[in-house]
Amino acid sequence: MKRTERDWLTFCQKVWQFIRKHGLFDERQKVIAAVSGGIDSIVLLDFLLWARSVKKIEVIVAHVNHRLRGKESDGDEEFVHALCEKYNIPFYSKQVATKTIAKETKRSVQETARDLRYAFFDTLKQSLSADCVATAHNANDNAETMLINLFRGSGIDGLGGIPVKRNVIVRPFLCVTRKEIEHYARKKKLRFREDSSNRHDDYTRNYLRHHVLPNIERRLNPSLVETLTKTSEIVQLHSDFVESMMPNDSLSVASQRQEIPLEDFQRLHPYLQQMMIHRLLVQHNIEPRYDVICAMRDLKDAQKGKTVDLDKLFLAERTADAIRIQPRMTAEPFCYRLTNEGTLSTKDFVFTIQKSAVPRNRVLGNPCEEYVDAAVVKFPVTIRSWKPGDVFIPLGMKGKKKLSDFFGEQKFSREQKQRIPVVESAHTIMWIAGKRLDDRFKITDATRETYHLTITFNDKEERRHQ
Repeated sequence: MKRTERDWLTFCQKVWQFIRKHGLFDERQKVIAAVSGGIDSIVLLDFLLWARSVKKIEVIVAHVNHRLRGKESDGDEEFVHALCEKYNIPFYSKQVATKTIAKETKRSVQETARDLRYAFFDTLKQSLSADCVATAHNANDNAETMLINLFRGSGIDGLGGIPVKRNVIVRPFLCVTRKEIEHYARKKKLRFREDSSNRHDDYTRNYLRHHVLPNIERRLNPSLVETLTKTSEIVQLHSDFVESMMPNDSLSVASQRQEIPLEDFQRLHPYLQQMMIHRLLVQHNIEPRYDVICAMRDLKDAQKGKTVDLDKLFLAERTADAIRIQPRMTAEPFCYRLTNEGTLSTKDFVFTIQKSAVPRNRVLGNPCEEYVDAAVVKFPVTIRSWKPGDVFIPLGMKGKKKLSDFFGEQKFSREQKQRIPVVESAHTIMWIAGKRLDDRFKITDATRETYHLTITFNDKEERRHQ
């Protein structure tokens, strides 16, 4: 056997042992390869072709054209497609307007691209009944990720680096360095595409790749990547052990409800509390920085309604009995007026106020309608969003109650509070629409005529909380 052939065969066997060790996939299984056209993914594809001939796996290629580099991006797609035709590999691709979507969602281009790729991979795996999706992340990528997480203060889990397996994604190349991959490509004379953006230092990862890691290797540790790989394995093993100490029901509840129930959370060791928060942030693709984790953990001792900004899209709120992650969809304040009876239509709700006879049955089954004493109502009637300092007398009570306290008792989220219409007559709150009538406007034995109030919400989430 020639030395060149022996070299790449050793490389393939090393990767296959890593695959078996971590249970990434097995012989005769269906594997989708994420192939961009760059050197890492082309070597991954070549390895999988070896596994197809030796281990009888079925190989499928998935490619995402993010349209970030114009003709260069189109060239990548055409190159990968042609390669698949040459080796008779099923090819699936998708073009996405990454920059446009990033702008609309207020996220970075890199984060958006990653999420779009993984969403496509997940959909493709389901539709093709594949066993997994393999990406070409290597040991150098892992080392860079560990340092990025260290500098950002992502905690112990961040030092674990890139997971070998998460959901449908497997990473068989985490056991090999970029030098090994380049050596393989050179020996086998593989053709691949160069991504021009990798030459620039605009992104943190590129700066680490071009300057930080080489300097450390030159001055302090020539085997830095291998050292960080071992550290990553130790940290991941530690994280797995600690997670095994955490109540499974706590993790599942947090995942399903997007919140952490305080009753269970309070009993956990502070480190386990931080770990649970870390897991929840990662599930939402929120960077699990240490300061964010600590601020979110402190919510357990905060008052209801206290919030913590997590990123541009999400915040965490202390509810009556949980710490909840929710979108930062702050509703715009609103204020409308009706000078006489009629209907008000907005994008969020439809409100009506109409004269009516006194209803025979004063007990209504629909919270979205009420009857009030017409003699007490004065126009114009104002329909607005709540504001600090609002007070009313809840039906059946004698004293006034702050609207903020009422919302807290009802366990309404910050978003819900901002969306609930407050109906006023002569600067006096008459109805918390769909929630509670003010006692001063109730029907009495002396009532001769009423106004019938109704509210219809256009938002499904709001109707769900009725």
